[in-house]
Amino acid sequence: MIRVLIVDDEKIVRKGLISFMPWEDFGMKVVGEANNGENALQIIEKNKVDLLLTDLSMPVMSGIELMREVRKKYPHIQIVVLTLHQDFEYVQEALRLGAIDYIAKTQLDKEQFEDVLGRIASLMEQKDLLKGNPFPQDELVDVEEILVLFALNPQSDEVKLDTYLSVGALEADLGIWYWPSIEEQDRKSLQDWVTNAFSSNSEFVLIRFQGLKHMDRKSILQLLRGYQKGDLFYDYDPLQPYKIVHSEDILNKGKKETGYDMSEIKEKWISGEWIHNDQLFEHMKNELKSFRLPPIRLTRMFFSITDEWNRLYHQILSEPIFIEDFLTNWVQFETWLRQTRKKIKMIKMKSPYSLEIQNSILQAMSLAQQMLNKHITAGNMAKRVNMSSSYFSQCFKEIVGKTYTDYLRDIRMEQAKDYLRNTTKTIHWIAEQVGYTDEKYFSRLFREHVGVLPSEYRQKGNI
Repeated sequence: MIRVLIVDDEKIVRKGLISFMPWEDFGMKVVGEANNGENALQIIEKNKVDLLLTDLSMPVMSGIELMREVRKKYPHIQIVVLTLHQDFEYVQEALRLGAIDYIAKTQLDKEQFEDVLGRIASLMEQKDLLKGNPFPQDELVDVEEILVLFALNPQSDEVKLDTYLSVGALEADLGIWYWPSIEEQDRKSLQDWVTNAFSSNSEFVLIRFQGLKHMDRKSILQLLRGYQKGDLFYDYDPLQPYKIVHSEDILNKGKKETGYDMSEIKEKWISGEWIHNDQLFEHMKNELKSFRLPPIRLTRMFFSITDEWNRLYHQILSEPIFIEDFLTNWVQFETWLRQTRKKIKMIKMKSPYSLEIQNSILQAMSLAQQMLNKHITAGNMAKRVNMSSSYFSQCFKEIVGKTYTDYLRDIRMEQAKDYLRNTTKTIHWIAEQVGYTDEKYFSRLFREHVGVLPSEYRQKGNI
């Protein structure tokens, strides 16, 4: 039986996970819950715990601090982090500290519970297997090059090494196999086989690492793991499943510090200017690739951006924009980005208004989203997007399907509902965050829009 401890400062999250997760189906049992890291450590001291599910942002002791303590005192405990989309910068730190997976709270629903636990159980099993097969101590001494096979999705349950490939292969880590010594004929045969077998389904890539003579075993291991977590995502080409990589090229990339502002990147992609401007889209896409963000950070950031796109365009989209939880390579991400752009672009082309007018209305929608706590009338917004007040109101209603005032009220109420569901902030605080200084007026509007008072809505959400 896998003993589970759940740590989150939101009581509704803890109770929801305990009540709805099919723990017993996967041989698991919740043995405790805590609202911060300190209380969690006290529980661990008195109870046997095999699996820790922890939030990252908590009072008293954060999830990151808790993970560091658990890693030092209880290294056998496996850790899964609970996170909101905006926590993506912390997720990478959590993974560096040994977390085997993360659960995005905003993406979790009852239909996914079984898949989530199944994935966690599988990852725990893989970790246990790796502990019993440590990296060979004497296989990488004084070698100039090695042949390495990477699984593009190492966490997939379907990743298995073919019998042919397994001959002479050693497992360096999850999803990494290598041949420290291989005859030229066998290497050529393996190269041809991998090229023919994997070019269609893009599950693996075979890489010949050179320039290793000056490196010890530990450094080579770090090189392979580092390449898997970062450069492989950007270097992979489905038309070239076999390539040669020199160690110095990877190490030099790591020394380069590319300056970027995450908030500035997000702001550019949330704005709608790139949708109809091909040159700007290509520039932004190439710039994003040049930053070479860690894949987990790139994915988390676009989770957040996708949420904003859905809020921004939900009035004109036939269905929400969706991004996969796990992207294996830049080509896959770029394809998704182009398809998303085409989807928004095609919807906008149906409008009888010029692209300039459409972009002005989309800019107004984006500004309204970004400035929910500000008092911006239709006239003020019209000036911001360089339109006359009357023409702005006419265009906004016909393009969006509702008046600017109704749209602003709707997005404010949706944001208020989100705060009520996912935070314990006061009604007064929430009212101010969505643009209302009078709590009573906000509560009356909320009841008219939702059907219940904010306090009643929160209570229903806690059941």
